[in-house]
Amino acid sequence: MIRGVEKAGTRFRDHLDQKVMDWIRPYDESIEFDTALLGAPLSKTSISHSAAFRLPDAIRSLFQTFTPFSIYHRLDLSEHLRLVDMGNIRMHLTDLNACLEAIEWACLDYWKQFPHQRLILLGGDHAITGASLLGLAQARPGNYGILHFDAHHDVRNLQDGGRSNGTPFRTVLESGNFKGKNIVQIGIQDYVNSRIYHEYVLQHGVTVHSARQVRHTGLMTLIEQEVNRLRKQVDAIYVSFDMDVIDQSFAPAVPAPSSGGLDMWQAIEALEWLGSQPDVIGFDLVCIDPERDVRDLTVRAATTLLMSFLTGQALNSSTK
Repeated sequence: MIRGVEKAGTRFRDHLDQKVMDWIRPYDESIEFDTALLGAPLSKTSISHSAAFRLPDAIRSLFQTFTPFSIYHRLDLSEHLRLVDMGNIRMHLTDLNACLEAIEWACLDYWKQFPHQRLILLGGDHAITGASLLGLAQARPGNYGILHFDAHHDVRNLQDGGRSNGTPFRTVLESGNFKGKNIVQIGIQDYVNSRIYHEYVLQHGVTVHSARQVRHTGLMTLIEQEVNRLRKQVDAIYVSFDMDVIDQSFAPAVPAPSSGGLDMWQAIEALEWLGSQPDVIGFDLVCIDPERDVRDLTVRAATTLLMSFLTGQALNSSTK
């Protein structure tokens, strides 16, 4: 034995400083849990070059630096929320439709087996959302509301490129399983959407709140208003969060950055509140290319938003 040697990659550990990686447990059938993380590492369906398939593991790598303690709320999430990591959905090497089917089937299986536990899906690009929602509709037929945070409508036509990160909400709308009046798009940006696609969503009854409307009205005001409206007509709500809805100064590593997006405090408070709502059954977080990031700035922002959503759920649990 050589004295003073430790395993490669070993990090300094303070035994009084619990990290998120110490809290989350790998899933096995013997574990009871409240919420599961599931990676969907797909970005070959991205219109622009993207290594977003690396995002699930990039977020996990930061779990060794984040703690499960909220100073603001004086709340230890690990005491109120049982969180498991189910790993990543296996992607086909070359067949994009097979990749989307794999995500659909995995989400279908999850919601059939765990109808009362939340699912958090880590993309990947936004194509994963269409597949996830198709799986939900098959596993639990019902009437669902969708809160879609994005700079883009994501309803591109299917003729020019098939299903991609630009088509998930056309997939959803044309599936027949979801009604446009139950879909709310928040943070949509000027100058990055075509008139035809804007008119398409309006014709289907989708509610659209532009980034400028959010600035003038306030994000929390809009979200509370829309969730209260949706509750009167849906069974549950799904939240899809594309990181390009965040201003590029906070999220430089999104494949389609734009100026004038949401700031981080708006998003933190919105996702914390949504996490506290018991009728929110699913949440996905998509569209970061870790290879383009600067000192993990964008991945850290995404991990903070994930933790904010989990904090909302833990707050709701702590009051019961």
